[in-house]
Amino acid sequence: MAPSAEYEFPSFTNTVHRSAYDAISPTNPSNSASGKVILITGGGIGVGLNIAKAYVQAGAKTVAILGRRENVLADAKKDLESAGSSQILTFKADIVDEAALEKAFSSTAQQAGAPIDVVVANAGYLSEPGPAATADLGDYFKTFEINIKGTLLTFRAFLNHRTTTHTPVFISLNTGAAHNVFPNISAYSASKLGQGQLIAHLAVENPDVRVVSMHPGVLASEMNTKSGMTISRDDMSLPSGFAVWLASGRASWTSGKFLWAHWDVDELEELRGEIEAKGLLGLGLLGWPRVEKPKVVV
Repeated sequence: MAPSAEYEFPSFTNTVHRSAYDAISPTNPSNSASGKVILITGGGIGVGLNIAKAYVQAGAKTVAILGRRENVLADAKKDLESAGSSQILTFKADIVDEAALEKAFSSTAQQAGAPIDVVVANAGYLSEPGPAATADLGDYFKTFEINIKGTLLTFRAFLNHRTTTHTPVFISLNTGAAHNVFPNISAYSASKLGQGQLIAHLAVENPDVRVVSMHPGVLASEMNTKSGMTISRDDMSLPSGFAVWLASGRASWTSGKFLWAHWDVDELEELRGEIEAKGLLGLGLLGWPRVEKPKVVV
């Protein structure tokens, strides 16, 4: 059974949030994106558009948004231009189209006159909900193609055009469903679990890049509506502000981690020592290891 509208997930921090607060506010000087070039996939609507708007409010030099629908991108451009003084760029691109991604990234760097500082990999796909045993396999595996391959292609394009004067940041939007089991969305959950593990590998293999997974919360979006799940909703300002915080200096230690936008960032910073010492907030197998030094029998 899916959670009810009153359902609350357990938390890593004592305090949880459902909307933005000062520590993650785009107008907080510690979260300034001044001079930065930002690129967001799936940036024309919903979560992606609101994250783009937050970076505009944080003073970004350039915000580029990618999407598949030109009319949606045109409307989003007008919306973002009214939110601040950032240069707004739009590109029609599917994240599983390597050539289109490369063109969008190279054009962003060229038009901005600077390499890209932050990428928010927001674009994703949810197949038609239903039991795995009877699901349409084409639609089912399209989820893996977009959520895993698309994320990898986005990261590879970023590597070609990332800044080298300071630490570039790659934020991958994930979901709490990656480490929970809900009926009828197995393709989405499994693909997002794979995406999260991919992000962990990219973080280890590219130590010069801050690579982090982020659960944005439960939001009123096209994907959430399609899922049919009725969980209590969060305000769009929550993931928007959290994404801006993740790109700030205060979040320099988060690479390789899987973080929820709900979690209080002041508490997270206080818990940093424990998180790093114990290797917390990564994907793994519950209960393992139970024995650190087992007796080996040959």
